[in-house]
Amino acid sequence: MADQNELEQIAYRIQTALQNNQVEEASTLLQELHPADQADVFQRLNDREQSLVFPTLSVIATADLLEELEDDEVLEAVEDLSIEKLADVLDEMEPDEAADLLGDLPPEQASEVLAQMEDAEEVKPLLGYPDETAGGLMTTWYIGMRRQTTIEQAIEFLRQIEPETEVPYYLYVIDREKRLVGVVGLRSLVVSDPKKTMESVMDPEVIYVTAGTDQEEVAEVMTRYDLTSLPVVDHQHRLIGVVTHDDITDVMEDEATEDILHLGAVESAGLLDKSYWEQNIFNVVRSRFIWLLALFFAGTLTGIVLKNYEDELQTVVALSFFIPLLMGTGGNAGAQTVATVIRGMALREVRVRDIFQVWWREFRAGLLLGAMLSIVAIVLGLFWQVDLPLAITVGITIAVITTFANTVAAVVPILATAIGLDPTIASGPMISTVIDASGLLIYFTLAAWILPQL
Repeated sequence: MADQNELEQIAYRIQTALQNNQVEEASTLLQELHPADQADVFQRLNDREQSLVFPTLSVIATADLLEELEDDEVLEAVEDLSIEKLADVLDEMEPDEAADLLGDLPPEQASEVLAQMEDAEEVKPLLGYPDETAGGLMTTWYIGMRRQTTIEQAIEFLRQIEPETEVPYYLYVIDREKRLVGVVGLRSLVVSDPKKTMESVMDPEVIYVTAGTDQEEVAEVMTRYDLTSLPVVDHQHRLIGVVTHDDITDVMEDEATEDILHLGAVESAGLLDKSYWEQNIFNVVRSRFIWLLALFFAGTLTGIVLKNYEDELQTVVALSFFIPLLMGTGGNAGAQTVATVIRGMALREVRVRDIFQVWWREFRAGLLLGAMLSIVAIVLGLFWQVDLPLAITVGITIAVITTFANTVAAVVPILATAIGLDPTIASGPMISTVIDASGLLIYFTLAAWILPQL
């Protein structure tokens, strides 16, 4: 494994070699790296340099590199490959990765490539599943054994086929109809009596998912049960593939990225599979503008409240001193609660049925936080030499806003989930905007009750 400085130096050596028309040397430098490092260095090259070195890579090196690149980079890289070489490369790739690439190619080109592939039958079943399901994630590279196979026969079979490193953590036991009936871990295989059968050492309680299971649920199952691979079955309980840990790592990264973007009021479509520098500026603007426009109009609620209380502000100018403080405190309290609740939902600690318990918990937390902050606010108001009634008004407002923000931010993500929305989309900046306007309304209402001059 190379660090970033070493990779930068290697990229520079490759670029220098290409400038001197030493393409073979550049190709050798790239192929000596680990596939993940190959992808890193390849991405540091410009389009011309990539087009020079990519065709010189061996079929195996090309397959390894493509498995590490993002989808759009893969399509760009294979654009000039011949049908024959692309078919050879896909035969070397894992079936799920090959299926992803074929699914992104134009239908006519994909059909031509499939016709040239030797292992097309391993890939074809995967093309019919949506990308974000277990079927779209799974690979058909797995090891299935019959019940009466002995441990000795199973080990000898593994020696003969020399499977990929990610495959033999689990061996799956199937019946004549390929129905999944058990699983045997690699450790059990090694320590058991060679004369025993797979049926005698297998665990019949197999954790599995169906092909249509959403990728987020697949990730949750694998994380909860600490699995390195997860079998996928069809509606007849026949084993059709397995989802491996490397695929789930990618899923979890995509889901986390999507949630972070949504919390920041950024539409994630078109941005998830691209690095910061590869994102098209027009896609970036489009992803942000829609939400900024929505928040802009939502923000006019604050302006409406201020307009309606224009006379009060002119009568007691000091009221305006505390507006940023109140709005900021409400937004911050809401943001804290949203983050806490969404985390609980992501970990399945908080469910829709818990909405009243969550509301009651955050209501009490808001009361306590508000009480403590109100004391600080009153002292601050007196320190700023405002009248005692105004300082008390600010203190009470802080308490009410904090409690209100906590309760609103507690229930909105849960309600969003209940109606089928992503809770991160309905939270974050939108909640802050609503709390800002509501906080001002609370502030001026309390001021009208407490301050005699109003």
